[in-house]
Amino acid sequence: FRLRRLRHRHLKAKPEEQAAFRAELEKLLEAWPEDWELIFVDEATVRRHPTLTAQWCLVDEVPEVPTGDDHTKVHVYGAVAPLTGRTHYHISPELGTGEFGQFLRHLLAYHPGKRLLVIHDRGAQHKGAPVEAIVRDAKGRLVLQAQPAYSPELNPQERIWKWLRRVVTHSHWFETLNEQIEAIRNFFRYLSGVKDQVRQLCGFKTPDSFVASL
Repeated sequence: FRLRRLRHRHLKAKPEEQAAFRAELEKLLEAWPEDWELIFVDEATVRRHPTLTAQWCLVDEVPEVPTGDDHTKVHVYGAVAPLTGRTHYHISPELGTGEFGQFLRHLLAYHPGKRLLVIHDRGAQHKGAPVEAIVRDAKGRLVLQAQPAYSPELNPQERIWKWLRRVVTHSHWFETLNEQIEAIRNFFRYLSGVKDQVRQLCGFKTPDSFVASL
């Protein structure tokens, strides 16, 4: 016998569920109605400590990034519409059903006259009485659909988070939380002006290419 440190074993998605999800989405996109908007939502937690990445340096040099003892964090609710390249966000110190409900109301207000198909993961904040009430109040304008479990690769918003971390949090220290929040806002302001680039990031050239990219 020997003493060994345990390691994580990541749970994996069921391939048949992922295939069914892709097939259903592909069928929907074949005759996508103009009065509908397809939106993927997800949340990211941004902490005060910078995220670290590898970078080129001299052989004997170890680059350092300043950090402090501030463990404050914020949660960013994000949404991307891969067919149009539009993005949305909401920053909050809380991660919960109430905040997600507020974000859904924002999406409904932004798309007056549109019906929304919102695809999300199976996080606890995406279900519950407050969310169900908003769906009822929307009177058919809001449809929530869960993606297969353990399938972040099926949600294009994950690609937006990767982009955000690369340009905002990687190897960068903000002296105050407000500066960090403003950097997040500036990132989404930038995205609003590069919708074609967002669509390409989501893999959307044609409906078939989008589904194939998931």
